Amino acid sequence: MAEYPKELKLKDGTVLTARLLEPQDTEALYEFFMKIPRYDMLMYKDDVSTRESIESWFTSPSYNKLVQLVCLKDSEIVAKGTLHNEGLYWSNAAEIKLLVHPDYRGLGLGSQMFHLLLNEGISKDFRKIIVRYVMGNPSFSKILSHYGFEPETVLNSYIKDEKEGVTKDLIIASYNLENWDRRFEFYYTMFSK
Repeated sequence: MAEYPKELKLKDGTVLTARLLEPQDTEALYEFFMKIPRYDMLMYKDDVSTRESIESWFTSPSYNKLVQLVCLKDSEIVAKGTLHNEGLYWSNAAEIKLLVHPDYRGLGLGSQMFHLLLNEGISKDFRKIIVRYVMGNPSFSKILSHYGFEPETVLNSYIKDEKEGVTKDLIIASYNLENWDRRFEFYYTMFSK
């Protein structure tokens, strides 16, 4: 695992701190989820906008995550990312989930957090990383495209937004990390001399 905390610098010069999620982050995590548009949280199978969900899913020691990162501006959480394989029955696969506060989108934070989580997956020898998302977040789609993630399936009308009464498609994208290794093989060879 990489060393944390890490300093992240955004395109506008703002400096943030990325660190591992801690049990005492429950309240700050709740406040963070209250600022995230409901539409963006539909990728979670449970309603993560309640303190009970946060305590049972994120800050509970019984909820086994490989890596849970938060990014802070002072003491406020402005991004939350997870690498996990809980609920996945294949030892070679893991999943990344990432949410960024709307005020911090388009500044490079999501890309930096995604990079940290992807590197954690590589360091743990996962060969396949998947991402589930609902279409409509152009910044996240740009990050996935940059790293070479491609949609593998679209589950039509799979998610129902109970509050809005509409259904949404769930997209599952993946990347084979064996291709990732080959993608940068030239650079490793050239610059490691």
